[in-house]
Amino acid sequence: MLPHLFLLRESREAFIFLIIFVYVCRYILNAAIYMELLVYKASAGSGKTFTLAVEYIKHLIINPRAYRQILAVTFTNKATAEMKERILTQLYGIWKGEPASKAYLERIKDEGLRIKDEKAGNGNNRLLTDEDIRQRAGMALQYMLHDYSRFRVETIDSFFQSVMRNLARELELSPNLSIELNNSEVLSDAVDSLIEKLTPTSLVLAWLLDYIDERIRDDKRWNVSNEVKSFGRNIFDESYIERGEKLRQCLRTPNTLKLYRDVLRDMETEALEQMKSFYDQFEGELEGHALTPEDLKGGARGIGSYFRKLRDGRLSDKDVLNATLQNSLTDAKNWATKTSSRKDDIIRLAETSLMPLLQEAERMRPQRNRTLNSCRLSLQHLNKLQLLNHIDEEVRTLNREHNRFLLSDTNALLHKLVREGDSSFVFEKIGANIRNVMIDEFQDTSRMQWDNFRLLLLEGLSQGADSLIVGDVKQSIYRWRNGDWGILNSLGNEELKMENRESSSPLNNFPVRVETLKTNRRSETNIIRFNNQVFTAAIDYLNALHLNELKEDCLPLKRAYADVVQESPKNTEYGYVKAAFLEPDDEHNYTEQTLLALGEEVQRLLEEGVTLNDITILVRKNKNIPPIADYFDKELHLSVVSDEAFRLDASLAICMLMDALRCLSNPENKIAEAALMENYKLQMTNDEQPEFTTATPLPEAFTSRRETLRLMPLYELLEELFSIFTMSCIEKQDAYLFSFFDAVTEYLQSNSSELDSFIRYWDETLCSKTIPSGEMDGIRILSIHKSKGLEFHTVLIPFCDWKLENETNNQLVWCIPPEEPYNAISLVPVNYSTTMAESIYRQDYLHERLQLWVDNLNLLYVAFTRAGKNLILWSRKEQKGTMSELLANTLPHIAKDGAGSWDEEAAIYENGKICLSSIPVSQHDADNPTDDEAKPLCYEQKPLYCERKPEVYEQQPVNRLSQKPVKLPVHMESMLHDIEFRQSNRSADFIAGVDEAESSQRFINRGRLLHTLFSAIETEEDIDNAISQLVFEGVIGRSETEEEIRDLTERAFSLPQVKDWYSGTWRLFNECDIIWQENGELRTRRPDRVMMRGEEIVVVDFKFGKPNKKYNKQVQRYMQLLVRMGYAAENIRGYLWYVEENNIEPV
Repeated sequence: MLPHLFLLRESREAFIFLIIFVYVCRYILNAAIYMELLVYKASAGSGKTFTLAVEYIKHLIINPRAYRQILAVTFTNKATAEMKERILTQLYGIWKGEPASKAYLERIKDEGLRIKDEKAGNGNNRLLTDEDIRQRAGMALQYMLHDYSRFRVETIDSFFQSVMRNLARELELSPNLSIELNNSEVLSDAVDSLIEKLTPTSLVLAWLLDYIDERIRDDKRWNVSNEVKSFGRNIFDESYIERGEKLRQCLRTPNTLKLYRDVLRDMETEALEQMKSFYDQFEGELEGHALTPEDLKGGARGIGSYFRKLRDGRLSDKDVLNATLQNSLTDAKNWATKTSSRKDDIIRLAETSLMPLLQEAERMRPQRNRTLNSCRLSLQHLNKLQLLNHIDEEVRTLNREHNRFLLSDTNALLHKLVREGDSSFVFEKIGANIRNVMIDEFQDTSRMQWDNFRLLLLEGLSQGADSLIVGDVKQSIYRWRNGDWGILNSLGNEELKMENRESSSPLNNFPVRVETLKTNRRSETNIIRFNNQVFTAAIDYLNALHLNELKEDCLPLKRAYADVVQESPKNTEYGYVKAAFLEPDDEHNYTEQTLLALGEEVQRLLEEGVTLNDITILVRKNKNIPPIADYFDKELHLSVVSDEAFRLDASLAICMLMDALRCLSNPENKIAEAALMENYKLQMTNDEQPEFTTATPLPEAFTSRRETLRLMPLYELLEELFSIFTMSCIEKQDAYLFSFFDAVTEYLQSNSSELDSFIRYWDETLCSKTIPSGEMDGIRILSIHKSKGLEFHTVLIPFCDWKLENETNNQLVWCIPPEEPYNAISLVPVNYSTTMAESIYRQDYLHERLQLWVDNLNLLYVAFTRAGKNLILWSRKEQKGTMSELLANTLPHIAKDGAGSWDEEAAIYENGKICLSSIPVSQHDADNPTDDEAKPLCYEQKPLYCERKPEVYEQQPVNRLSQKPVKLPVHMESMLHDIEFRQSNRSADFIAGVDEAESSQRFINRGRLLHTLFSAIETEEDIDNAISQLVFEGVIGRSETEEEIRDLTERAFSLPQVKDWYSGTWRLFNECDIIWQENGELRTRRPDRVMMRGEEIVVVDFKFGKPNKKYNKQVQRYMQLLVRMGYAAENIRGYLWYVEENNIEPV
């Protein structure tokens, strides 16, 4: 028996070996047929979206079902929607032979695509013809529209969310966990919770008190809540997440920070004492020879000042290095003046003791300065570091309690899985069907995201499928969101991989082909040439700084801007560029000068023929938007469009709602009540200059019902306040109100109706939410960050003088200390400053400086390349270390080379002539039908019918997938209801223990209750469930009421006609709005029940009172609206159903 078992075991081992051998052979074979990773570096205006869409469509032409195996990711929902629309639109255009899709067709033909020739039957491939491409585009489009969920063009965040949900079980995550997007809100809650839990013996309290003491010593505010929250944001920084695990483990050991602080403070003290001893020896030598520092050459400013600086701990090069020091080190004669009575004594003393002392001090100074700076930088955030660890733990605790997962944690968790060797498992869950990966805006990818995507790229490439990356290092402006331009910059360049400290990866095993899109189709020739020259000179300028300091070229910077020079497809030299340098005078400061110049330029543009809508103002910081908007509005009386001007807290109606909530939440809040009274007066009287002394009293319906209103659910309360204060009379508030009520609905999905909590949510988060500014006429003002990806006719850039480095004063750098004893803590947060250059963190300083150079230069590049026709900017004269200095050094040379003119006295550069606005063919009639008889729309959560007048439809674009929805004005109204809602187990009666029979005023009006019930019933089988639901919700509150309603319902449904209506054989539209246009506004009517069966249509309105002839007109109006929708009048019947009377009356 045993030999048989042995043979069986040998056979099993041989079989396993055979399987392994097959897999190894397969891997080697796959490696031999690796496809290449194609990287497109797409500068501004070079057709990035066009290129991506073409590459995607190419796969579909080869295989119309390929969309199932393609993953295309980008970084914003807007970009995702644009990409989807572009692909579908162009597929349709190619299929139907649309002229607008000709460029796509030609580009695909140029690729020389081939497919297997099935007709020939010889297995050979044949070249695709135009007809083949059109036919296959149509096939792909039809497949995609019928299998839309597998058309995967999505944001990178939504992709990783889906990955996490697929891995929920393996990661022991709850399947119904919520993904939290708002890190700031979670962080704020965690800090507040941490502070609430403090006890007198808490270590956190001790660290917090130490931090407060430190701030008081530095003459700063003792209230540190906001500072702690601000520093706490670092727990979401990838540098901390990726490299902070050792730090977190270290901080769990008691006294770690105390020992670290003690060691470094001892080193700091020792360094200071040692340098102070040189001053003491210097003073001693002079006193021993009856001399003072003033007797030496230069007096108090001579070499004595060097030793005083050593005594005071000022050891940096910029503090001490000067000509006096150099002269004193080289020759003893430089220690004494020629006229000194003790010249010989001083020279002799210098030769024997003072010069050796100075040489020793200067030899030791750089070392001790390095030690001093290293200690101070390492101790800078030590108290907050321990707090950061506790905040991190508190965030995790709250997330577990609320069953939520931070979106920012998704990348980190996947990154950890991949690094720990579970890549095959992860791929099996997320990428089994993905062969081709396309990544847009790759310059904004973080290092963790890239590490996670490598898995998919490698798998697809190893199977012979190519992948695509598109991006532009020069447009990387989101480093504060962990974007890392260095990844794109180093692809295909081994030297830069080493520069960027990028570790070896599987991607090194296959080729990377980099293509550059060189043609700019956005801007005019003069603007393209201007940008080419400015940024080429800027890189030379920055590289010279780097070369002078480090004696080597800055290769990452030069490579980042290697493709900055673009070509223009136009032969004519159009386009206008102007740059002016301003300085304050006795009458106006720099800001006022800029606003005046900006206003004058806009007036000139308008006079020349540039329209308001074609002018866009770009700013570096959002804080610059309000003064510009205010100046244009009040001084120049010009319309301005800005997202900052469309914040929710800019709405009078919403501010009134929030002030009313504050009054209800805290009756003693007199400020909120005064503001509400003033705003109410402003609304009632339209007085532009209200005065607090004549405030209008608040409505009686509000003041007399405060207690009742306070107990209402939040959403219903806001609707009630809207009606009480007649806010429907306030003009131009509808867009704000729709957005606000949507936000309230979203808030209530995961929060209670407690007023204080919602008010806090408003103050911290919701108030700053903006609504789309739409297509309003006016000058558009927005930040450079928000302008990315957009293009404008005329771009104005005021305040173009931001710093090249350290634009923010608290730029934090996470450093790994390279030496002992500093590396006792594995990760140290350090504020960026030049002090880092003379410390152990010098390499981190140089790396961060390069990052800041690229960040700020990229902002300039994005701003300059938004302009299509005209580019005008203003900067400040003689501002060192800023964009002003860079431009001032560049523009005269550009003019000297023949591109434009430079006025040295006025400090103005100018090139070209102003390009005027073009006047497009008006589409107003097509997009804005004014005929009041335009056919209405019928809605049931989504549009059911959308019939337009034939002549209007014919003016729409031929490509159906490129049609835009018609924009119509919508007015928001709210009706006062007699209904009072009771909160089930939160109601005041329940809490106070009041018997239900004693609170009859809380019962809902009988007619309203029955109307609610009958609206919820679709078929006769729904009756019991509908009544039970109302009982469960507390709407039906007494057993006798329930029995009475059941009897009434049973009697009503005994009628044969009613049984037919509720038989389930009709197509039902229950409580469905009919929307139509009247006098340029949308109006709505909601019949209780509309039923369709074949050609027959029945309209029914429930009535629970006595019969009344006025109800007939209401039903007739519904019937007329249905006729206007296109239904035949002879097929429509209307009825009034008097339920209490058990009577059905035809109309």
